[in-house]
Amino acid sequence: MSRRLRALARHRQGGLGSQRAFTLIELILVIVLLGTLSAVAGPRFFDSGAFEERRYQDELTAALRYAQKVAVASGCAVRVDIGATTYALNQQPVSAGHCNAASATFDVPVVLPTGEPMQGTAPGTVTVSPAQSIVFDALGRTSLIGDQTFVVGSRSILVRADSGLVTTP
Repeated sequence: MSRRLRALARHRQGGLGSQRAFTLIELILVIVLLGTLSAVAGPRFFDSGAFEERRYQDELTAALRYAQKVAVASGCAVRVDIGATTYALNQQPVSAGHCNAASATFDVPVVLPTGEPMQGTAPGTVTVSPAQSIVFDALGRTSLIGDQTFVVGSRSILVRADSGLVTTP
């Protein structure tokens, strides 16, 4: 057999000519890059505080909007009590099929279509400030004197006094 044929046969059989591997420098470079990536990006994946803030901001915003819609749809004023870590929606009592506008109490909980009262609790270390009550009237307006900004962690919710518009700037 000629040298060429023997070299070709050795190459096809997985001889010395077909071995491939990474150099030590390439392996070290990959390990350094993975270490740097895990040190920078890892904490972001395991810290859920920002996600909890955003979730509670969305939940509280939806609750405020729901309170306004219930007030407009039912014709009864709805009060949203916002605490540092909780919120609850309550309505004026109904008398003879109509809202008792003369009543200053809001002792009827607003219920969801599932029958559960509309209320919530902030997750973990998320807090809201300031703690305040807002009343939405039958036209969707608020009892606020001026616009109110609620701070949820590092995020905010703005409630317009004149229109009751709830936004997240």
